Amino acid sequence: MDTKLNKRPREDPVANKKRLVSKTIVYDESKPNQWLDDPPLEIWDHVIIPMLGLKDLALARLVCTFFEAYWQNKFNNNLLPLRVSHDVATIDQAMRVIEILSSRREYTKASPLVVLLGKGDHEIISTWIDPRSGSVHATTLGITRSNIIFVGTGIDTTTIEGGFGIHGFENITFKQMTVTNKSGNGDGIHMMNAKVELMDVALKGGSFYALYMPSSTSENTLVATRCEFVNSGYGAVVEGSLSSATFKNCVFHDNTQRGIYGHQSTIHLHGEATAIHSNGDEGIWADSAKVIIHLPSHHNTTYKNGRDRYTNSGGTITNVED
Repeated sequence: MDTKLNKRPREDPVANKKRLVSKTIVYDESKPNQWLDDPPLEIWDHVIIPMLGLKDLALARLVCTFFEAYWQNKFNNNLLPLRVSHDVATIDQAMRVIEILSSRREYTKASPLVVLLGKGDHEIISTWIDPRSGSVHATTLGITRSNIIFVGTGIDTTTIEGGFGIHGFENITFKQMTVTNKSGNGDGIHMMNAKVELMDVALKGGSFYALYMPSSTSENTLVATRCEFVNSGYGAVVEGSLSSATFKNCVFHDNTQRGIYGHQSTIHLHGEATAIHSNGDEGIWADSAKVIIHLPSHHNTTYKNGRDRYTNSGGTITNVED
């Protein structure tokens, strides 16, 4: 597999085959390669090959050179998502394959590597060491490459049992899933010096932080849309002058301590569906931080918390109408 990845794909995937009209094929045991040569090219291009995934094509090309041009075309044009449970058994194994694939071609923000997570529970068994503090986080998968999109089937149908550690990587996106990390010091997502986007994701049931953004030495940014930060110790913690988080139509509730905590950071809240409620201590605590709520002051943003809004050390919580 590795020795052939750098070949240039031919423009015609199977140059020696003619395009034929549909016909009935009668098996002839004396004819070599009949099932490769007889089906019309349109059948291969539009019916058979689309049913083959990354693993299927990677293995097929080693068995028969007929599949090499198809592999080259799809791999070089980033048309092969990595499917957990089909191409690899677990999400932990997916990260190892991502490292291999990323060494073979360049993925970018415009053309990222897509990882598809099917319905059901996906258990993380990896351990991640926080490079800042040296602390060990059980059931946490360390992201080791940039430009990756993890896509589930929905908040109610795809669950990650564990969390993610992201340090020094950018353009990491999670979509349509629930992340729950119940290990002793488990965070849903722990990110620093990173750029992350969440869409339709629930970070819930964590023993500590649903989202943790500690002080970083370079830009540390999050954009979350239609997400939930719930049933954890803290909903979202954003720390440091280089950290910023933008939440669009997100909810923070039923955390034992705070819904949102900011320290020397900048936090933006957008969207009528924004709600911060039923947290044990503060709904929003701005500690030397700026929390900007892009909603009118009469919007019912924070309610039923131990204290709805709290500021100290020059922190501010401000409503603005865009």
